[in-house]
Amino acid sequence: MSNEGFLANLVTVWKRQKRNWKVIVVRQWFDRVFQQLTTQYNSIYIRALGATPIQLGIANSTAGVSGALISAPMGWLQDRYSLRFLFAMGIGLLAVVPLIYAVAWSWVITIPAIMLSALAQHEASCGVVCDVCLENRDRGTAKSICEGLGRIPAIFGPIITAALLTLFGGVNLTGIRPLYIIMFAGEFILFLFVATQLKEIERPHIAANSSGFIRSFREIFESGVMLRRWILLSTINAFTNSMLSAFTYVYAFELKGAQQFILGGIATGSILVQVLFFTPLGTLADRIGRKKVVYVLAPLFYAANLLFVLAFRPELLLLAGVLLGFQSISNVIFNAMTPELVPISFIGRWRGLLGLFGGISSLIAPLVGGYVWTYLGPDYIFYMVIASDLFLRMPLLATMPETLNLKTN
Repeated sequence: MSNEGFLANLVTVWKRQKRNWKVIVVRQWFDRVFQQLTTQYNSIYIRALGATPIQLGIANSTAGVSGALISAPMGWLQDRYSLRFLFAMGIGLLAVVPLIYAVAWSWVITIPAIMLSALAQHEASCGVVCDVCLENRDRGTAKSICEGLGRIPAIFGPIITAALLTLFGGVNLTGIRPLYIIMFAGEFILFLFVATQLKEIERPHIAANSSGFIRSFREIFESGVMLRRWILLSTINAFTNSMLSAFTYVYAFELKGAQQFILGGIATGSILVQVLFFTPLGTLADRIGRKKVVYVLAPLFYAANLLFVLAFRPELLLLAGVLLGFQSISNVIFNAMTPELVPISFIGRWRGLLGLFGGISSLIAPLVGGYVWTYLGPDYIFYMVIASDLFLRMPLLATMPETLNLKTN
């Protein structure tokens, strides 16, 4: 496909999407800019508030508690009631999270923020909105527009954050705390945008209210394809992602000596790769299948984790950040298979069920990581992530059907 044909295809896919999807995408674009203010520094900030590695794991595991408790009920509600109302409420709650971080005087105070963030992310699940709004033929390309091209505004975020940290006093409590105030202001503006621009989201049909709560979840397994296996796959994926998000930047800062511009550079490298490769790889996944692209990208993820361990200079972590960008692409393509396994009328409950098991996994992973850091050594966190993906997730994925043209009842 020529460059002109490629760009024309992106424009065509964009034009035929519904307005609500475009509103969600615009919100996502700018949300990433504000998220980049603190993403690399959350765990460092919690450590600066006095948390040990095990306590850091406990704090991060509370996201799993919140996710596990709210996912199934929220999925049930999403299949029955206004997605617009639930999504806007979740965005509003997300705006409160950085404010709690900003006023925290102890690592314990960050726990409500972490739990509220997990709850709000399930409520404001753009995945459910996209699942409803997007057709199968456009799913990979449309998601790549959101996740790939949509990261262009965020490219400079980590470096700007590093400059702000230098201005505010460095990678410490004094320097990091003002970032949460800035983030709060930005997220509040995005809440106002969504509340005023998002319209009611239409769906093919809403599941009958007469179906009981337990029965409504049983119906999913009667209508979907290999769902129990996919739950296990997603749970393993959530485990590795949760462990990495809790400890990667702390490891880079404390073990490898990375300061704000290296930490920012790791994130910038990851975002740049996503901007450059998300759209072509997403389009490729729409042509040859999701699984094949995930297989090709997996070795780059393993190389990134090994590089964190083997790097003898902080600057080498910049290459690890670049390689992690491909894992972010792989995760979105992997998750694009999720809605293709069930009828669209079940998507809220299906996402909720996955969130339940993913929440349990996200509860366990940071706790395991904290004990591994303390008693085996920080390097073993990265070895464990590689092993779980290589020997568990990849073999299981090989047994799943390709979902590109899969038809569910």
